[in-house]
Amino acid sequence: MLGLFTTLALAATALYAQTLPAGCDRNVTVAAGDTCNSISANYNVSTYQLAAVNTGIIDASCDNLYVGEVICLGITGQDCSTTYVSQSGNTCAGIASAYNISVNTLITNNPNVNQICTNLYPGEVLCVSSTIYVHLT
Repeated sequence: MLGLFTTLALAATALYAQTLPAGCDRNVTVAAGDTCNSISANYNVSTYQLAAVNTGIIDASCDNLYVGEVICLGITGQDCSTTYVSQSGNTCAGIASAYNISVNTLITNNPNVNQICTNLYPGEVLCVSSTIYVHLT
């Protein structure tokens, strides 16, 4: 029985190592009740970044998280941890001004937000760093 347990533990360790993307420098284990927005807010990672670094793990609507799953929060050199949780009534111009960044920098670091900022929603976690972390090709 101990041999079977050891084999399963090693298999789980191998699966864990394969799940996280290369260069993952922060991760979290999903707990009961976690959502992408709550994880993003609690660990200072933008909603976009959480989805982007977990492509193929988290689906587009983020409804496939499961308790015990380990997900990546950031990739070395591309990890924006300066974040803001959007509130009702926020505008991109207002958020950018509060963090002394340009609207262009805000939009560049959060490509899930459209250019005219009409799809911003309460609870969305945004990267508000003056450093550009997202480089779209």
